[in-house]
Amino acid sequence: MSERQPAPKRSRGNPSMGDVVRSVVVLSIIVLGIWVFGLLQTDTPEDPIGDSVPYAATAESARDVATYGLLAPANLPDDWRVNGVRFAPTGTQAWHLGVLTDEDRYIGLEQEKESVDDLVQTHAEGAEEAGTLDIDGVVWQRFDGPGKSVTLVQETPEVTTLVTTSTAPLEDVEDFVRRLTTS
Repeated sequence: MSERQPAPKRSRGNPSMGDVVRSVVVLSIIVLGIWVFGLLQTDTPEDPIGDSVPYAATAESARDVATYGLLAPANLPDDWRVNGVRFAPTGTQAWHLGVLTDEDRYIGLEQEKESVDDLVQTHAEGAEEAGTLDIDGVVWQRFDGPGKSVTLVQETPEVTTLVTTSTAPLEDVEDFVRRLTTS
């Protein structure tokens, strides 16, 4: 009888260069397949910002609950669009309205039962007092922030109103403020 020779043991700690290359090729094919599948399943819209969010109904509902004169624009230029709207009826009764101008520059409206300092710190971090601004007989505190951002704030016993932008010019902010109404 012939004695069987055991197969030589391969070291599991030192793969051959061929093993490494095969492993890299297999993993690359798997990753490439996942990437191609993701491309086929992803629909990128032409306009990533999308249509304007309807805000009038939310503003009307919020006005029924708010204990202050809730502001919203009576109308906006046709090429401006609302990209966010929300109202929290409890606590500080926070009202938010975000708008993009025709050049996709952001203007945000915030109303809350908070102090000027708290609202500025929350929504316009780094902004510093820069005097006042009269818009059609209404005086707003002005804060200038990093990158030419402008924040306007008005405080009443009922609510603090803040209009801020990081990208829109002051003229657009003033136009937006002129459009605000409580009805």
